Amino acid sequence: MNFIDKALEEITNGEDFVQAMADIYEHTEVREKLDKFPAWIRNIITVIDYDTELAMDGLEFKSYRNVIDALTDIGVTTEAQALIELEGDVSQDGIDSCYSKLALNNDYEAFWDKLYSYADKNMKQ
Repeated sequence: MNFIDKALEEITNGEDFVQAMADIYEHTEVREKLDKFPAWIRNIITVIDYDTELAMDGLEFKSYRNVIDALTDIGVTTEAQALIELEGDVSQDGIDSCYSKLALNNDYEAFWDKLYSYADKNMKQ
């Protein structure tokens, strides 16, 4: 049983589940098996990776398509839209504009609350 299976078995609320998924960095071997888990779990881990990367490296000149897809599925459309705009403008002004629109600079708590609600909803299904 890996840490995701254990979390699914033991955790009963979205916030705690999302927090548990941050342990992906301690259990790197699980990444090879992520395709065996439901899309909602992969989406949560994608957003955790995105948040970690954003905090450590900032925005980069690269495609965020997988993050945009995960954010859209979760319902964090404002963040997804900011990244979509960046896809079409890989200038420093584009990065600066996008960065100013991100939850990190606006309503970080609401961003995570949506993720927790998404996890709650999917855990109950």
